[in-house]
Amino acid sequence: MSDVTDYSQLKERLDQIVEAVSDEGISLDDALSLYEEAVKLGSKASALIEQDISEKTAEELAAALAAEQADGGEVTEA
Repeated sequence: MSDVTDYSQLKERLDQIVEAVSDEGISLDDALSLYEEAVKLGSKASALIEQDISEKTAEELAAALAAEQADGGEVTEA
């Protein structure tokens, strides 16, 4: 499996896999290997999404805390 680090690389590789398994001449072993790679890429995509959500949440929380502290008030939930 190629080392993918972002969504565009994931999508590009998954598109390549779809094209490869669509070939009627592909062997069962090759198709299975590509399927296994696609599953791993799906897991990688999920991990990237979770990481993005965590980073966004942390940034929003830090911004809310900074805004509340600048106002001299108590921190409230957004």
